[in-house]
Amino acid sequence: MLERMKAAIFDMDGTLLDSMGEWRKLNCSFVRDQGIELTSDQENDLLSMSGMMVVEYVKEKFGIEAPFSYLLERSSRLMEAPYRAGVPHKSGAADYLARLRARGVKCVICTATPSRLMMIALNKAGIVRDLDYIFSTDMLEGGKADPAFYDRLCAMIGEKKEDCVMFEDALYAMKGARTAGLGVVGVTDETNLRDREAIHAVCDVVIDSFDELE
Repeated sequence: MLERMKAAIFDMDGTLLDSMGEWRKLNCSFVRDQGIELTSDQENDLLSMSGMMVVEYVKEKFGIEAPFSYLLERSSRLMEAPYRAGVPHKSGAADYLARLRARGVKCVICTATPSRLMMIALNKAGIVRDLDYIFSTDMLEGGKADPAFYDRLCAMIGEKKEDCVMFEDALYAMKGARTAGLGVVGVTDETNLRDREAIHAVCDVVIDSFDELE
């Protein structure tokens, strides 16, 4: 699969950039801002959650009504400072991008991070030069849970879905890409530990570091 792929499509946070921990810390700070003291178990839960999981958790545990749109806006505003300061690459990511470019593989970013923040992060990380296409889901219709999203994405980069591989750390997006017919590489760390069994079931390949790939 990896040897014959014509396009490598990468998520950004938690996949190419080791920034997911910063995003997850904001889950905890949001609850503390409501005057709630977290137990260590609750903090660990929030550090392992993203998206609608957080919305449902804070409603069930603390009675906090927090629309996902509000949490995303708040987190995006607070993430600008870490992005401008610079977050590290995931292990081996920059070298792997360079190797793919040398092979003539198209390298694509597709992230749910809002486009303005995405460009701040990518420019600071110094990997824009190794990317052929850069997309945020707010630039396209739909989201990465929807298999039809990948039809549009692959058409835009000019490759068949079966010739594309999605590199992801988020289970919902792995499932969307798999259902659409792309190859899927799961990128793991402590922030998706609770999904590890499901990740192995969905993905063709699971890695902790890009150094594991040729």
